[in-house]
Amino acid sequence: MGFVFSFQAGLCRAETEDELTEKQFVCPLPETTTDVLPMTYAQVKEDAVPVYARPQDESVGIPPVRVTRKGFIWVSLSDPRPVMVGGQGWYKINEREYMRADKLRLAKPSNFQGVMVPRDFNKRFAWMIFHTRVSPGPGVPPVEEEDPAVVPARSLVIIHEIREVDKRKWCRIGTGAWVPYGRLAMVIKSSRPEGVGASERWIEVNLTEQTLSAYEGDQLVFATLVSSGDERFPTIQGLFRIWAKVKIGKMSGGEDDSDYYYVDNVPWNMYFYKSYGLHTSYWHDYFGLPNSHGCVNLAPKDALWLFEWTSPKSNKRNWQEATRSDPGTWVWVHEPPVAMGK
Repeated sequence: MGFVFSFQAGLCRAETEDELTEKQFVCPLPETTTDVLPMTYAQVKEDAVPVYARPQDESVGIPPVRVTRKGFIWVSLSDPRPVMVGGQGWYKINEREYMRADKLRLAKPSNFQGVMVPRDFNKRFAWMIFHTRVSPGPGVPPVEEEDPAVVPARSLVIIHEIREVDKRKWCRIGTGAWVPYGRLAMVIKSSRPEGVGASERWIEVNLTEQTLSAYEGDQLVFATLVSSGDERFPTIQGLFRIWAKVKIGKMSGGEDDSDYYYVDNVPWNMYFYKSYGLHTSYWHDYFGLPNSHGCVNLAPKDALWLFEWTSPKSNKRNWQEATRSDPGTWVWVHEPPVAMGK
């Protein structure tokens, strides 16, 4: 007997495969607010936006303290409520630095989060990356006149079977319900890399699937979606250890104005090779697809969970480096061969 797979708050619920219904497919994900970020964030919508020492300075002709440069720029707000001066809203972004509210776009951080994997669970599972209509068979188009069920993006499904048709792989996620493999981000359990101890914690980043798995020895305990570097800024591959953890820090880079980025006060950073790290991304919700400058982006809740689970163990300090007595958690970043049709 097959099963339909669903995780809620880290608990696994299974139903018989024959009970799979369209209602289960089209049920929307719950809309809740992210509550793990320490600040409110906003994107600067325009180039060359003036920053003033006081909100009233603009109206009386006092020059700004600086002007923002061109690029992908995010700031953190000292107070999520704007200061109103003469009918115009202003946000404080730093001490003696204010920006007009109409020049900023408030962030809508992702509420996505990964799943805890039960110890006795041994089935293949995946997230649907795009809204997808199911097909009655591998390589068979959806039957339009029968109004086929739609699996919403971010649905978590069990993979009961994989078949290849015309050099394209298909996955059966229920009775008479098939979807293209390329629409999924699959969690594929891996063997412990050579050098990692039988009782050690380690993290696998699968660049092909855009998934992250956390292990304790040979036991898979947690899995989620990530966004790694794209073709222009590939994520470095290899077996590393986390060398430093930073609770909150600024990030910037880019070759010139056309590629400059600055993201303020990024929380839950875990650096595993030079400036490459696992960290929160509060500025996008494209997890499951490459979308970074080389780091491994995580949804806020996942980043916080990993930050607390990994070593070196964090303390009251913002910056914590690994030591011989408290070495960093292993991080294995690799790109398994692309599956046919992926």
